[in-house]
Amino acid sequence: MTGVSLLRELAARDIDALLLERRHLAAGASGRNAGFLLEGTAANYAAAVRQHGRAVAREVWAFTAENHARLAEALAGAAGHRRLGAYTLAASAEEELELEAAASLMQEDGFPAEYRAGRLLNPRDGELDPAAAVDALAQGGQVIEGCEVTSLGAGGVETSRGDLQAATVVLATNAYTPQLLAAAPIRPVRAQMLATAPAGELLVDRPTYSDWGYRYWRQLADGRLLLGGFRNLAPEEEVGYVEEPSDRIQNHLERHLQAMGVEAPVTHRWAGIMGFTPDSLPLVGPVPGRSGLFVCGGYTGHGLGFAFNAARRLVGLLLDGQEPPSWMAAARLAWRTPG
Repeated sequence: MTGVSLLRELAARDIDALLLERRHLAAGASGRNAGFLLEGTAANYAAAVRQHGRAVAREVWAFTAENHARLAEALAGAAGHRRLGAYTLAASAEEELELEAAASLMQEDGFPAEYRAGRLLNPRDGELDPAAAVDALAQGGQVIEGCEVTSLGAGGVETSRGDLQAATVVLATNAYTPQLLAAAPIRPVRAQMLATAPAGELLVDRPTYSDWGYRYWRQLADGRLLLGGFRNLAPEEEVGYVEEPSDRIQNHLERHLQAMGVEAPVTHRWAGIMGFTPDSLPLVGPVPGRSGLFVCGGYTGHGLGFAFNAARRLVGLLLDGQEPPSWMAAARLAWRTPG
């Protein structure tokens, strides 16, 4: 999502750019997520205010609201984009109190939110087919698939298909950034999902988050259920680059289906690797100490909510010298020293 968003923004500015894909477009988490297009971070607004302060939380929510508006305009109805709102459902009494506080704070800060009986509704949230969205944004851009970047050199990159020279290199690699630059403060975290056959009836009218964001589900227009999460029940197992789903998490997902009363059989299971930062906010800007090298990633599970606008802000920095918000500046975090 980041790479194609950068391509689109640069093309609009008549800048020659090339996107290198190790496998194919949307092969990673950009095509393996649940298709939730939400405002904010993985945390609810009250938790974000505690962690980042109210001013930053307000800026982050406004940034992701702008991301949704701009992405929807770019897609122009493609990729199954719908904007029916999304629920955050309390899974405990503690979370219920938190969601009520979040709704109150959101309303005070100008963000629409409705809270009732343990359920928060954000009416501006949406959903889409993530792989189709990537394909739509990539139209007309220069993309080379099956081209693995093996190392970062001065003035370019070394790839499995030869060396390439470039004035500017952007690591739009999210969770995989540390594989090219070990110093990057990004941690790979696996997310697992499953899909069912069409359920035959409407069971979920909006995308739903629950249990502090560790469970999430939505029903597609054709009746299929998508369900993901539960990584908090095996946190150590869910860190790393193994993309295959595990029996342990898949069993939890199946039990949740049963609790929802879903009788349709499971047809697909998969996993994708997300990129987490220490403060749960993206990294956008120059890599410290590396001339001509930039990063745009680290979305902590909310790439659809951040990536399109983050790419736009990075292009603004590259071409106009406009600094991105300080809360997403790449230099705000400590980058590990090699060795």
